[in-house]
Amino acid sequence: MADPIIKKVIIKKEDLPAFNGLTGEYSVRYRIASEDKNRYSHWSPYYSVAVQMFPTVQCSVVVTDKVVNMVWQQPSGLAVKQYDIYFKTGTGPTAVWQYMATTTTTQFSTLIANTVSTLTVAVQIPTYPKAYSSTAAIFTSAPLAV
Repeated sequence: MADPIIKKVIIKKEDLPAFNGLTGEYSVRYRIASEDKNRYSHWSPYYSVAVQMFPTVQCSVVVTDKVVNMVWQQPSGLAVKQYDIYFKTGTGPTAVWQYMATTTTTQFSTLIANTVSTLTVAVQIPTYPKAYSSTAAIFTSAPLAV
């Protein structure tokens, strides 16, 4: 017989922890607390929650006098509280994605070094660990001449 005191908890998508860009899933675990918060269970094992592909969005990227200005749309049907910004300077196999910042708005501006001649930018859903993930990216530009 079911215990009438047992409570079911539903976690909203926007309240999930950071997306794991390496596995393409959310990693979650839980623990149970007594009603009076006096006793807690051990942490559960990690469970993986698969996700559908994130939608892509329109983004305007303007580079003027070594200043990068980006503005993008909020993804429809997805409650996103933060975005990770990544830059890749240069082209070819030696160019690597670099984490730049996390923002809570749909715009970002920064200065780039005078030595940069080619720039690729990406906006993605926050990931853990902080690394560029094509699965989590909602916008990735073509290489831009700076």
